[in-house]
Amino acid sequence: MRNNYGIVASLVLMAFGEVLTIYSEVYASRLPSGLWASPELLIKPMLMICIAGISLIVAYWLGYQATRNIWVITVASLTMLLILEPIVIYAMLGEAPQRGAIIGFVLGAVGLLCTVLL
Repeated sequence: MRNNYGIVASLVLMAFGEVLTIYSEVYASRLPSGLWASPELLIKPMLMICIAGISLIVAYWLGYQATRNIWVITVASLTMLLILEPIVIYAMLGEAPQRGAIIGFVLGAVGLLCTVLL
């Protein structure tokens, strides 16, 4: 039963880390163009990405300990990124993807499915 708890903990930490990573990237992209005049504006996204990185590292470690297969953890991470990134970006910016991004998203999802199923 311990393995199941490790997998669940890994997935929760991974989701948290992925969301925080995406949030900090989008947050930083929205900073004003004169950023170098006040570099302290970078502190918040830098702290967020550090916390996200620690979360992802622990998630990978826990997941590998529970499954003993790095590919399972990698596919889980990619899947979460594929699902969570559009949601976080839309929630933050209210910006829907354009045609090219949608096609890229669908092709990425197909590639991910091929990786998992084949």
